[in-house]
Amino acid sequence: MKTAVHTPAAVAAMVAADDRENERAAFWMLVPPPARVVVMMVARMPRERANDPLWKFSDEERRYINGALTVLSSHLDIAARCMSDAPPATKAALH
Repeated sequence: MKTAVHTPAAVAAMVAADDRENERAAFWMLVPPPARVVVMMVARMPRERANDPLWKFSDEERRYINGALTVLSSHLDIAARCMSDAPPATKAALH
C-alpha cells in the first residue's frame, strides 16, 4: 500500500481557497494510512477504501464512517483507561 506523505505546508497549499470541503479532504489524507484502514474495518468497508480521497465517499458512506468513528473512539477511551491508572469507567456504552 503506497501512499503520498502530506506535510502541513502541503496541506496549506492544497487549501488555498477558503473551501471547507477541500480542507476536510486535505486533513483526511493527513490521517496515517494504518488509522484510515482501521476506520474502514470498523465501518465494515473494504480496507482499500482507506486510500480513497474524501470526495469518493458518498454522503451515506461518510455518515456511516462517522458513526463507526464514534463507536471506535468510545472503545479506545475504555481501552486507554484499562491501560492507565485512571479509575475505570462507571458507565460504558458498547455497541
